Amino acid sequence: MRFNTQLLVIILTSLLLTACGGDKTTKEVATVPDQSGLIISVENGLSAEFAQGDVTLNAISNTVTTDTTFTYTETSASSTDIEQGIVSSIHTFRPNNLIFAEPLSLAIKLPDEQTNLAFSIVQLVDGQWQTLSTEQSDDGFAVSAITEFGSFALMSRTVPAASKTIGEQCNDTASIQTVRFIHVADLHARFGFKEQLFSRIRSYYDKAKLENPNTLFTNGGDDYEKGTVAEQTSQGLATVEAIKAMAFDVRVIGNHDYAWGPEQLLDFADDDNAIVLSSNTEYDGSSETSFAGVDFSVVQVGCLRIGFFGMTSVPWNELDEPVEDEPIPDFIANFKMNWQWQEVAEQIVNQYRQDVDYMVMVSHLGEGTDTRIAQNVAGIDLVLGGHTHGGESYQTLDNGSIIIQPNFFAQGLTDLTLTFNLEDKTLADVDYNTIATTSITTQDESTKNAIDEIMGRYAPDANTEIAVSENYPTAEELTTITAKATMQQFPEIDAALLDASQVQDRWLPGTLTQEDFHAAFKVERQPSNTPGFNSIYQVEVTGSQLKSMLESQPEWVSVVPDNIDDASTYQVALFKGPALNSGLFFPALPSLEAQLVAESWWLLDNYARARTSQCLYLDTDNTLNACKTDDAVTVWNFNNPEQGFSSDVGPATLSFFDPEDKNWGPEDSQFATTTELEIADLPTGASGVLAFARHSPTQGLTLTANSAANGDYQTEGLIADYTLVMDIMWPEQSTNEWRSLLQTDITNSDDADLYVSRDNAIGIATSDSGYFGELLANSWHRIAFVFYAAPNNGALKIYLDGELIGIKDEGEINERWAINNAALLLTDNDYETKPGYLNALLFAGRAMTDAEIANMGAAQQQLSFTQSTRTLNQVVERHYQAAPQIIDNPWLQQRSKFFNKARQTVN
Repeated sequence: MRFNTQLLVIILTSLLLTACGGDKTTKEVATVPDQSGLIISVENGLSAEFAQGDVTLNAISNTVTTDTTFTYTETSASSTDIEQGIVSSIHTFRPNNLIFAEPLSLAIKLPDEQTNLAFSIVQLVDGQWQTLSTEQSDDGFAVSAITEFGSFALMSRTVPAASKTIGEQCNDTASIQTVRFIHVADLHARFGFKEQLFSRIRSYYDKAKLENPNTLFTNGGDDYEKGTVAEQTSQGLATVEAIKAMAFDVRVIGNHDYAWGPEQLLDFADDDNAIVLSSNTEYDGSSETSFAGVDFSVVQVGCLRIGFFGMTSVPWNELDEPVEDEPIPDFIANFKMNWQWQEVAEQIVNQYRQDVDYMVMVSHLGEGTDTRIAQNVAGIDLVLGGHTHGGESYQTLDNGSIIIQPNFFAQGLTDLTLTFNLEDKTLADVDYNTIATTSITTQDESTKNAIDEIMGRYAPDANTEIAVSENYPTAEELTTITAKATMQQFPEIDAALLDASQVQDRWLPGTLTQEDFHAAFKVERQPSNTPGFNSIYQVEVTGSQLKSMLESQPEWVSVVPDNIDDASTYQVALFKGPALNSGLFFPALPSLEAQLVAESWWLLDNYARARTSQCLYLDTDNTLNACKTDDAVTVWNFNNPEQGFSSDVGPATLSFFDPEDKNWGPEDSQFATTTELEIADLPTGASGVLAFARHSPTQGLTLTANSAANGDYQTEGLIADYTLVMDIMWPEQSTNEWRSLLQTDITNSDDADLYVSRDNAIGIATSDSGYFGELLANSWHRIAFVFYAAPNNGALKIYLDGELIGIKDEGEINERWAINNAALLLTDNDYETKPGYLNALLFAGRAMTDAEIANMGAAQQQLSFTQSTRTLNQVVERHYQAAPQIIDNPWLQQRSKFFNKARQTVN
């Protein structure tokens, strides 16, 4: 019997020694209790001290159903425990299987040194220390509620310091404080456009900051792609600089922000002003470089510590689909992703929630995922979201969490003001507003200048007229042009088979720029750091395989040889998705080897320059107006009162509309100078004008075009494409009333076809409103209208003082707006006219370009139009010198040596 006892001791000792491995697991070892026979009374509960008063345990009456005994043991913390932050002895209460009707209160005395430290009571569960919700008492104890016995200790951690301080100093006497958020997301490189969206947003933030110093400027991610062509010509650097110029306070990395690879992401995250959040991203690249993205950060705003973390959604593939099936790949090399968003959120909240007054997730996960995480992870107070592209939304969950989605494409911002009770740091009030960017009338000059400089440096040709489109192409017609562009620049390609649904934005007739070509095929580099999903690839197939491809996709646009030989081989152009996934689109074919050709926008850009150099429209083989004698433009300046309707130049004529031969015109109208009429001069001085009366349905002006039929209604003998320009002014008494401008029905038997509305805007409504701008009373304005009437794809461009202000592109500018050699001006069938003044008039029996309208500028004494005839050599020199050349950026070349994978260069 003695032998058996010794053997048992040896075996137990051996097992204990075996359990002392090198991991961080804490082992519970049975020891003799320091105190035993302790009792929790049904009637009186418990109030006991242990460890010389450093530990107290309290239970209220009826915590147990019968008087219950327990033991207490104090042991020293092991080196493993100390490494994990344990700063007290380990206090063990047994037995573990007791059931309590009410939680017990456990208190452990805090150490004397507490600088920059926070303390929690922890419980040993399955060998791991688990943090309990802990409060600090006034007498220097950490206090937690426990629902079971076990081993407990006090753990310390360093309280994260504030990374940024915003707003005013904390006012200790204040009872409330506000925090204001100006939040945007999914800006998608929308900085290079004339609307100056970035500088407007920045201006709004600056104003908000002046109103409330406790204002944060936040960004929900996806700053790259789908925007200006400058990102493509700079290989992403323009977007990096534009976002940094905005000087956000906090921003998160979005899925599109991995587009240009690891080198650029490092630079993008290295922001002197913004805290860049990347809580589910881990950098494992070269030790010679560092990633500035952080899991968590604290911002001190007045009296409040606000915690921030943020996460990124999944990548997308070359089929323009999110990759959601396991295993989900990383975006790019050297950046490892954690797709368990809820677990990441739980870990961060559990670790830091007690160190901040308010916890914010700046998210690029989308509204649905944001909601699920906020519902399931207690302690997330506010989600400033992004990624959804569904417009603004606001919701408050049952647990009090606020979920916000802002607008996208820089179309608007969210303005959120939170009011806190400072006594307990609770939320007292919420003020939520959304602001359309176009409604912001001011621009931040510093941001505007920065954006202008970025555009000038990286994309000087972005808004330069490169070509002219004679028509408003359908998606199929635009795809056909893309196929021709590919085959013209890469003669080895024999055929093209392209899906027209890949067209993202059809360009309008008239002036075309790099931005127009990029808008048609906005580049989204999917997967990240590869060519765009709508880039062109080529594959080699036999003639019989090419026929099979055509049969598999009969709806696609095809440009193929007239005779396809089954045995011959053909180089075929495809968009990236079908080229890399031939089995999905062409089931009868084996897997094809695909080779990159170029980005679609780049092919269009170069093709357009070649067409212009040949004096041809991009979409037709007709000669550009700039390359031939222009005899379709007529100008009237009304400077000859004796012959009021005499034109300065051109074939068109003007006369009074007088079907009843009442000779009303000379009696009710007056040709005189602004001085004689005692009205406002033109900006450049006094001028001759036509003072017109309120016209009845049998009064007005008749414009006889004397121009050839053209455009989509040429075979019907109608002028489909034309331009009308007016220098016009109405007095105060004529404003805020309907006023007819153009009537294409020469009998004036129905409503006019262009108006000034009661809001003093100009245009025409069809299925959608089509009124733009504002004509001020007693002010001269130059208004212009360029028509492209067509059965299905008609369009109308509207200009004010040389600036394009509106487009009617619903396809409804049809035969109603085509002119049968003559039209009426300033009249309507039911008296919707008012007296006013006409300083000048221009009619062109063709559609003028944006540049031509802009060159005429605003209203002035003389309306003059000079044709900009260009010789072929001048065209070639101008356009080919400006052709886009996309070259490696020296900065990227220098940084690439730190990475395992060389960056692929894409034309």
